[in-house]
Amino acid sequence: MKKKLLIIADKLEKVNLKSDSSIALAEAAITKNWEVFWCEDKNIHFLNEEIYLNQLNEIKEINVNKVNYEQRKQSLVSFSFFDYCFIRKDPPFNEEYKDLCWILATQTKVKIINPAEALLAYHEKALHWKALSSGVINKNNVISTCLSEDIFIIENYIKENENLFIEGIVCKPWLGHGGEDVQLFSNLDHLINFLAKHSTHNILKQKYLVQPYLKEIHSEGDRRVIIADGVIIGDFVRIPEKGKIASNLAQGGTAILRDMSNEQIKICESIALFLKKMNIVFAGLDLIGNKIGEINITSPTGLRTVESLTGKKINNIAFDLMVRN
Repeated sequence: MKKKLLIIADKLEKVNLKSDSSIALAEAAITKNWEVFWCEDKNIHFLNEEIYLNQLNEIKEINVNKVNYEQRKQSLVSFSFFDYCFIRKDPPFNEEYKDLCWILATQTKVKIINPAEALLAYHEKALHWKALSSGVINKNNVISTCLSEDIFIIENYIKENENLFIEGIVCKPWLGHGGEDVQLFSNLDHLINFLAKHSTHNILKQKYLVQPYLKEIHSEGDRRVIIADGVIIGDFVRIPEKGKIASNLAQGGTAILRDMSNEQIKICESIALFLKKMNIVFAGLDLIGNKIGEINITSPTGLRTVESLTGKKINNIAFDLMVRN
């Protein structure tokens, strides 16, 4: 009997077939004779103490220009019908995303990657702080950070650490994603003027994350390291578009190959083992020099990018590692 994979992601018709890692994983599953199904979070329901799905699409074939699929005619399909479930919904990690994880966290029969409990527990901009607290990495491997919605707290943090901000100040919303709304300010006054426009009585409408600008982002780039079940399976460097600070490919960044240093390899291997112990199976680790920017565990990307740069079908490697336990 064929094994069955469910991918919970965004609307199938909107997926970029040439770059999407979810499609790459679906393709790998099909080549290994799995049945692959796709749905959105709105199609997940809880009935009579069990999880059910409706409007389920079965992917039959994937080619360069099109995904051929059929919609299941049954009104409801039990979640236990599947062997594995990949949560691949793109951020933001909003109320709908949390609702999805809370529902999925109620069951134990189907192997979910990454586990809903881990997605609820660990913010991708904060997971490396857990690694620091656990002694997996040291302070030299993290970027000094202030996370607050209080402008006075942010202002005092920068004044007390002014030697870190000689090159500039990076500011981004805590719940931002994909490099959106990442801004660079040349001095404290410019930052405070920006924050004041988004606050009431010096309290911001949302939390902002403030860090010193690392000039390595333009000289060395932002490295994406792809990790599956504790194994480093690929990496590449993203160079920001001229005039931008965000290096994400969706923000115009350029991907290139560049060897990791021995120190970077050591950091990545330590994080890979840490993630495996945390039961986080698939992740995208971002490095600027020897410092970790974040660890993406919601919907890690980069499989197609590595394939285009190296010719290696690492989607097959990733899939095998993700379902080997």
